Amino acid sequence: MLRAQLTRGLNCVPTSSMGRLFDAVSSLAGVCHHAGYEAQAAIELEAAAVRAGDGEPPDPRYAFRLTDGRGPLAARPGPLLAAVVEDVRRRVPPAVIAARFHLAVARLVTEVCGAARAAAGLRTVALTGGVFSNALLSSACARELRAAGFTVLRHRDVPPNDGGLALGQLVVAGRAGAGSR
Repeated sequence: MLRAQLTRGLNCVPTSSMGRLFDAVSSLAGVCHHAGYEAQAAIELEAAAVRAGDGEPPDPRYAFRLTDGRGPLAARPGPLLAAVVEDVRRRVPPAVIAARFHLAVARLVTEVCGAARAAAGLRTVALTGGVFSNALLSSACARELRAAGFTVLRHRDVPPNDGGLALGQLVVAGRAGAGSR
């Protein structure tokens, strides 16, 4: 039934959300199949990766395919998902899969920022968005980006997720209201 649904595109909504990728990998790895609250699958995937510890080396099979540069840069997760499925079939522990996934996402962030630096000379990176509520991912990205020569900005007082977005909207609305008086 799922194969037919995917083939026809029936009830398949495209997304560019990294959170949905965390959800998919969490389910594939057997960490969390049904989320009862926001970001549960991603939180449990992070906890599994932490259990694997720092000793897990990067796995080159866990990689995204980047578009060739003719148009906006896009990261396709097909090769990464194939590696996850292969590891699940080989009965690799979920914690190892989770750790490999986190390392792959950190490599992706560094690679995309490197492309932005090459194209536009950018040297400062702000790690923001709900996915950077994940302390393991945020730390791995910051470490790799700094090693690549970037200045890295991270949230301290305001959360990187929707709470920070809501605060920013309040600030903009407050300034717009103050200007109309």
